[in-house]
Amino acid sequence: MTSQLDPKALMQQACDDTGVSDYGDRWFEAPLARLVEEVNRDAGLVSPASSAGVRISSALADRLKLVQYFKDHPEAADEKVDLACAIIGLPRTGSTMVHRLLGAVPGLTALWWWETAFPLPFPGEVPDNPAPRQQAAQQMVDWLLNEWPDFESIDPMDAMAINEEVVLLDRTFLSTTYDSMMPIHDYGYWQAEQDHEPAIRDLYRFMQAIQHQRAGRGEPRRPWVFKTPHYVLGALGGLLKVWPDVKLVMTHRHVGEVLPSYCSMCASLSVGSSATYRKELEGAHWSKRFRDGLERLEVIRATLPPGQVIDVRYEETVRDPVGTGERLLSALGLPVDTANRAALEQCVADNAREARPRHKYSAADFGLTADGITEQFAFYHQRYLTD
Repeated sequence: MTSQLDPKALMQQACDDTGVSDYGDRWFEAPLARLVEEVNRDAGLVSPASSAGVRISSALADRLKLVQYFKDHPEAADEKVDLACAIIGLPRTGSTMVHRLLGAVPGLTALWWWETAFPLPFPGEVPDNPAPRQQAAQQMVDWLLNEWPDFESIDPMDAMAINEEVVLLDRTFLSTTYDSMMPIHDYGYWQAEQDHEPAIRDLYRFMQAIQHQRAGRGEPRRPWVFKTPHYVLGALGGLLKVWPDVKLVMTHRHVGEVLPSYCSMCASLSVGSSATYRKELEGAHWSKRFRDGLERLEVIRATLPPGQVIDVRYEETVRDPVGTGERLLSALGLPVDTANRAALEQCVADNAREARPRHKYSAADFGLTADGITEQFAFYHQRYLTD
């Protein structure tokens, strides 16, 4: 490794880049320090300053800009962020399609990809015209697909489509994104065991700022649809401390069809940027992360009232996406009327899987076997996937 990242230097760089220096509550410095320590020790980055360093500096800059946003717009602190639901299934379980279905319903809303990439206005941006950020997000998508050309087959990426709020949580330095992009396994285990309430409270403030901006553009305030596997993989307890009554949509699929696919996505993000990345170690890491998360979910779920968790099988979503959307709307107390049904149908038409190339991968590449996955996750399959 040619250089080491330094948290204090990264924080100062963000201050220099933004021209502001108030970080507000500095609770985030502990997870930042842990993340940087793990990156320096284990990530083996070919160019740490231009990869993780840029990502972390950008996250720090957004923290500074968020504090400044509330100084410039104190009324934003009065925004009430309501959640219609949070989709919490493991990755590759149909959660993206469920997210898009519910986000398409006229009475609900979800974050746009460009909002998660650039949640705060650019300098000089006209309040009712976020086009500069949208254009920057499109350029970012184009760059990402150029750098990782196989990524389009793994996960749909569109600057103007909806996206996961975990990207906002990257700014807290407690995020599953980091050990998905770099071989920093100990960080992944560590962050999953932390108290995520401070991170989710920061997410709430980002959402207030985004909702305030939308309202300034004349958009109605609507309940949000959240979605990220990060909840099962660490943050669910924190989510429930901030939104204790939120409905949780748990998407289910046999882990044998999920785990190798996710490992393949992580490989595509890591293999060209890390000198220490080893495919054969990826399976063991995510097997533990997934199992720990599912076991943690069962403990939390046992404390929740009946009906707070809504279960959806992947096969149901694939076979009848509109019917799945209608069932979820009913469970959320929303009408299944002509307008909502038409929105669901249009969403299905707009998100045909055939429009993207097929995702190709082999479980054996990641040290995994079908029998081993089935045995390790039998407790989960028997509860949720057995008729």
